[in-house]
Amino acid sequence: MYKKILLTLGLLFGMSLGTTAQQWAAKTNLIYWATTTPNLGVEVALSKHSTINISANYNPWTIDSHIKLQHWFVKPEYRYWFTEKYTRAFVSAHLLGGEFDFGGFRPPFRLFDALVQRYYKGSIVALGVGVGYQFYISPHWNLELSAGVGVARLDYDRISRVASEPKRHDTRWMPIPTEIGLSFVYLFNSRK
Repeated sequence: MYKKILLTLGLLFGMSLGTTAQQWAAKTNLIYWATTTPNLGVEVALSKHSTINISANYNPWTIDSHIKLQHWFVKPEYRYWFTEKYTRAFVSAHLLGGEFDFGGFRPPFRLFDALVQRYYKGSIVALGVGVGYQFYISPHWNLELSAGVGVARLDYDRISRVASEPKRHDTRWMPIPTEIGLSFVYLFNSRK
């Protein structure tokens, strides 16, 4: 699991060596940090209006003996910028892949109440589209807002905390939010 994430980020970093001003950026999503999920993204310019972004997040923690939020995801993404790279509005197409093991808690607003009595352990592969906007803060810093939706294939085991309910395996396709972001972006060698 660690090897996959490190290899992907290492390859993207290696591709960016030797690039010129404003050709690559690093970022982190504050919303993921709010859910105790460390994350990192790297973005490389392809042209004046195009970039490739790859982000990864990993949450290894079990809160207590009943609450699990464990997961890892990797999301490669193509972005088209309407003005120029790393500036203002963009649209994107992305893939998402990873594994999850979570349950035993009550989400806010009584969403997914089944998570209180069940755990879900499996994998996800998704395809989605997104929109976003980067705000200029300083020559090296931007603030990015982003959102995305898509369709996902979930392959998982449903495990109940109630002993009388058997373990169940399921595979299904469903629409999901693939991205929600409030990210700090650091631009390397920026000339803004």
